[in-house]
Parts: sequence; C-alpha cells; structure tokens
Amino acid sequence: MKVCALLRCLPWLAATFLVVGPRPATPLEQPPAVEHVARGNHFAQQGRLDLAIEEYEKARQAGAGSAGFLNRLGQMYLDTGAAAKGRVAFRASLEDKPTQILVMQKIGDTFLAEGQLDSALAQVELARALPAANEPVSGSRLQAQMAMMHLHADLPDRARAHIDTALTLNPDNPDAYRFRAVYHTQREALDAALADLAKVIEILPDDMESHNNIAYLHAAAGRFGSALEFYARTKELTRDPHLNHAINLRMEAIRAIMDGKMRARYILVGSETEAKSLAEKLAAGEDFGALAQEYSKAPNAPDGGDLGFFGPGELLEPIEQAVLQLEVGEVSGLVPVEMGQVIIQRLN
Repeated sequence: MKVCALLRCLPWLAATFLVVGPRPATPLEQPPAVEHVARGNHFAQQGRLDLAIEEYEKARQAGAGSAGFLNRLGQMYLDTGAAAKGRVAFRASLEDKPTQILVMQKIGDTFLAEGQLDSALAQVELARALPAANEPVSGSRLQAQMAMMHLHADLPDRARAHIDTALTLNPDNPDAYRFRAVYHTQREALDAALADLAKVIEILPDDMESHNNIAYLHAAAGRFGSALEFYARTKELTRDPHLNHAINLRMEAIRAIMDGKMRARYILVGSETEAKSLAEKLAAGEDFGALAQEYSKAPNAPDGGDLGFFGPGELLEPIEQAVLQLEVGEVSGLVPVEMGQVIIQRLN
C-alpha cells in the first residue's frame, strides 16, 4: 500500500489550528473595508479562495489590518499554495499581536510548505519559548506539529517521540492521533492506524478526513464492507464536489471487486516487433498509461488503455486468461490476438 496516499492528508491536518471565519467589525475599520471582508468571507465559504483573497487585499488597502483579519488572509494564502505571501500576512499579524502562539505555528507551516524543515522547526522552537507553551494544551499542539514536520522529513522515530509527548501533555489531542496513524501506516500497521483514527472520531465525531482515511485503510486491508460504510459517511460530511466524485469512483471500484469483477488496461499494436519494443520500454520503467496513449491502436488509447471493470466472459478469451494469471500491478508478456499483439497490466 502506498503511504503517500495518507501523507497527502497532512496539509489539511496542519490547517486545523486556525479557524477561518467572519470577525465582528471594529470601529477602526472603514465601511469599504467591511464590505470587502464580507464579500471575501462569502467567497471563502464557497471555496473560491482566489476571489476571497482579492477581496481581503482590497480590504487591507482600505485600512483593515487587525490580527484576526491578517490570520484569515494568511491561511487562505497557505491553502492556495502561496506560502511566502501567507508568511508575510502572519508576520504582520504578530506585529499587531506578538504573543499568538498559533500564528507562530502557522509561520512554521509556511516554511514546511516550501520544504524548509530547519526553518519550520526553528519557528516552532520560538513558539515553545512563549509562556503559553507551558500550558498542556498549547504544549501538546506544538509537539504534534513537530511530529508532523518530522513525518514530512521522513524521520519517523523523531516524529513518534513528539507524538508520545503530545499525548502525555494532552490525551485528547486529535492531531497527535492523526499523526500517529500516519506513523503506523508507514509501517503497514493498519489496525493500529485505524485505532488512532477511531480515537479522532471519538473526539471529533464529524471529522470528515478521518472517516475518509478509515475507509481507505479498510479498503487496503480488504475489508470492503467497512470501507463502503465509511466512504458513505464521508460523503455525508463533505461539501466538496470533487471529493464526492472521487469517493463515488472508489465505491464503484470496491463494489466491482466485491462482485468478482476485474480491471485491467492494455496496449494493442499491429506487430510483434512493436510489442517487443514497448515491452522493453515498460521494463525500463516507462509509464504504462502514457505508452498506451501514444502507441495503442485500440479505441481506449486516450484513456491509457483502461478496460474498466469486467466479469468472466466479457473479454476475448486470450486477454481474460492473461489477466487471471497476473498479480495486481503486474505486466504480461506479449499476448497474440486477431488484431495484433497485446500487452496487459492488471489493476485490481
């Protein structure tokens, strides 16, 4: 199982520390700034962060500049991949209110987004020097963030030490359990990872990402019924149409597997010479789908040769028999058919 599928969840894990939401207007703000902030909040709620940022920048030019306002702007920049701009906004927030431990953590996140682990850890160390860091809850958050950073840097043992410290300081820290789930997943300890994610849901019953990750891990372990259950719950919790579409595809794939259907892709060429040349390219590590798009003469070439899901008797006998003899991910040798030569890769 590829660990990166769960690691890709880390950005949303790190993004839970600050809440992006409307802030009551203050007497220092002029009406134009208030209007821009309101429009920006509206766009942010719709997920249109590019437009939300435009409105916030207009509000900033009109005089908005409180710590809360700058924190929301910095988070939107971070969420859209503009880490450096987010860092500028967060630092401006600290100038307005210097002792914000969560904002110092966010600056660390901006460095991490740029691959600057040393700078990210240095920022967290600065946060640990604040008096508030001595409080169990704040200290636990900082330890969890350091764990996340070490997981990004592929330093799992250091990450685990910070996770243990985080949970000692606060046994109800959901992020510590999230990161321990990543740690366990890296070691293929799926049941331990599932237990950690279940703990997150115990603390945060409507945590969409944990439901999604539990579904993924159940599917990886072949527990398809449980996977479908948690994917269905994820759909109830998310408003993201792209995620909903992806979940529908995953559920379709799981149901096909439960129905005994197979999935494969193939490349069809006209001669044995062409097929042998492609076999050499595949053996050298070239991408199967890309080669199918470029060389296959089959109608499904634009789809990378994907045959979709099929059951017994639905394909040509030589192709079906070849698929049955393959392990998942394995590529066949040359398979002669009436139209030429076929190379097949089994996908489930």
